[in-house]
Amino acid sequence: MKILLVDDEKEFVTVLTVAFQVYRPGYILAAAHTGAEALAMLEDNGPDLVLLDVMLPDLDGFEICQRIRAKSEVPIILLTARGQKEDVIKGLELGADDYITKPFSHQELMARIDSLFRRAKASLPNGQAGIFRSGELVVDFAQRRATVRGRPVELTPKEYELLELLARNAGQVLSHGTLLARIWGAHYRDEPQYLKTYIYRLRRKIEESPHRPRYIVSHYGTGYRL
Repeated sequence: MKILLVDDEKEFVTVLTVAFQVYRPGYILAAAHTGAEALAMLEDNGPDLVLLDVMLPDLDGFEICQRIRAKSEVPIILLTARGQKEDVIKGLELGADDYITKPFSHQELMARIDSLFRRAKASLPNGQAGIFRSGELVVDFAQRRATVRGRPVELTPKEYELLELLARNAGQVLSHGTLLARIWGAHYRDEPQYLKTYIYRLRRKIEESPHRPRYIVSHYGTGYRL
């Protein structure tokens, strides 16, 4: 797996490079120290995952995330010293798949990377391929894609996973904790803002009127139902 690390702190890059050699020697880590360098390397190298620092000398990580997501669905983990909720929300809304605050343990970072790779690359279990239809919404499990009124819906890996989970349990109310644990992992059970942000993004993409959703229905205080 090829990983692009975008961070202007050279000491941090060196430490993380050693950590990958120790914990994930099979991964190839390339580093960029500016936003412009990162965007050029994305075009040339086609990484499987991007580790993106928010604070960079030229472009901030949020702008780079937005530019990446405009033309690629590569998984993105934001790295930052900021811990404010508004930064978390902004990063997720712009298309980041995860967000980790410095300082963090190398084992935690590796676990999150592994989780994203498993979800992005996992094949469907036998007998679960098929197509879900509800009105003008179609979810093709085998192709991992969705259409509305016959038009493809551009979804990030996490957005698709959430939509697929709801579709596979259509008609049932899935609790906030269940959705968070199944899509992001058990350690996210107490992070409802992740779920709210992704539900909002999904509604903007599949609903004719996101504020009056037809497909993804809220059960306040409980969860969501497709």
